[in-house]
Amino acid sequence: YLTRFSGLVPGDLDPAVSRHHITNMKDAYLKLRHIVDAGCVLIGHGLAKDFQMINIVVPQDQIIDTVDLFYIPGERKISLRFLAFALLGVTIQANVHDSVEDARTALALYHRYEELCAAGTFRDTLTRLYREGHRLGWAVPGDDS
Repeated sequence: YLTRFSGLVPGDLDPAVSRHHITNMKDAYLKLRHIVDAGCVLIGHGLAKDFQMINIVVPQDQIIDTVDLFYIPGERKISLRFLAFALLGVTIQANVHDSVEDARTALALYHRYEELCAAGTFRDTLTRLYREGHRLGWAVPGDDS
């Protein structure tokens, strides 16, 4: 299951015992296609790879990707985990990957981006973020993973 990365544990994919709502790939794709066709804006972190994996094309104007919002060209792209620590003061993905936690964190980061832009402090914050990331080697302090 590669639980640390997938968040899946035995039983998660078995409709008889899973605590999650389970759907098949076709239904999930059709629901996502409906959302995209309705013009909804999708917010997340590293969405291009997700869209590629499920073979769906989403218009650029319907994508807000926090990996691109908090990025200085020529520098590395920053992990969701580090952004959450540095900009929100929270630690995520402590033990296993949780896609719901990731989605909520990406949305919170987008709101933080809006706040920083409204305050006129986004560029300075991004510069400090990269300086801090370089200083810490992009690791969240106390992180053993």
